[in-house]
Amino acid sequence: MAIIKRDNLPAIFALGAALGIAVWFMSIHPQTAETVYAQGEYVQSLEGVQSPFADVVEIVMPCVVGVSNRANTYSIISGQTELVEQATGSGVVVTTQGHVVTNYHVVEGANDVQVLWQDQYLQAEVVGVDELTDLTVLRVTEDVTLPAVKMGNAEDVRVGDWAIVIGNPLGQQFADTVTVGVISALNRELENSSIVKMIQTDAAINSGNSGGGMFNTKGELIGIPSLKFSTSGRDNIASIEGIAMAIPMDVVGPVVNSIIQYGKVTRPKLGISVMTLRGSEAPTAGMIPAGVYVSAVTEGSAAQKAGIRPDDIIIRVDGERVTMHTDLTNLIAMKAPGDQVTLTLDRIPGLAELTVQDTIPAGETIDVTVELELPSETT
Repeated sequence: MAIIKRDNLPAIFALGAALGIAVWFMSIHPQTAETVYAQGEYVQSLEGVQSPFADVVEIVMPCVVGVSNRANTYSIISGQTELVEQATGSGVVVTTQGHVVTNYHVVEGANDVQVLWQDQYLQAEVVGVDELTDLTVLRVTEDVTLPAVKMGNAEDVRVGDWAIVIGNPLGQQFADTVTVGVISALNRELENSSIVKMIQTDAAINSGNSGGGMFNTKGELIGIPSLKFSTSGRDNIASIEGIAMAIPMDVVGPVVNSIIQYGKVTRPKLGISVMTLRGSEAPTAGMIPAGVYVSAVTEGSAAQKAGIRPDDIIIRVDGERVTMHTDLTNLIAMKAPGDQVTLTLDRIPGLAELTVQDTIPAGETIDVTVELELPSETT
């Protein structure tokens, strides 16, 4: 039986996942067709065929705004410091009090933020930011009532569902652009993201779409477009098309609520360092389970007091199976300091000392209850 040595553990730790591709076809069967002629060519005009997206777009379009990041820049011509637009993005109105969610990278470094809504610029303030999830909440400060979106449920999103993306690619020139695709994959774990499990879509997302909205066919917000993968295919690098990522609502919701209520995101902590362990999804005797590997436990932390040790493998949180470190961090992020959480651990004797020649000994599965701590201001 091949066993994993501590030196070999990194070989089975992975922070990425295979990329999925969703291909779809749609055929239209008109009930009636009328023959018309245009520019001398024979064409068919179809009657009774309606877009499955038009009604949704009509409802949610007013809830999507542009975001202008303006910074103080010294002008050689005027000899004065002026506010100059340095970046643009998109945003989604999430409350009728004028709160707008967008990406942190859209407003990073801004001295002034404006929201573009129905061809007019409205002054906005930054309520709070969360660099960890790349999310920011703004609030329009002018006396205007903006329509707000309905939040969707992350648990209802399935691979193959329609994905309707609305935003302002390249700024005002292409404001209110709609693109459509499908949900290509869920729970994408990216190397440059320590907490967010992303939704993958093939709907076109371009520069300026960041912070906009991804909607389902009910008109519910299901994600915030954040990034895309793109290469030209040159210099021996594979070309990429139709791979874009959005932050799912089970991440967006708690962050937005915390910022609106407290002006910041306060996450409880366990006091452990973890990484994803790529083991067996349904482990049997003599196999390492997939889970969250505890590489270190902070002295005096809630985790240590509860009995968690280095080399433990966390396989459940409050009974819910976890196989990636982002599973754990997302579930803990939705808790509040002082909450109690029950972790199910798989503890394998001598895991750190095992070699590839050894046989994996039988481990024990234990439950520990941890009272989540409030992180210090410097954490």
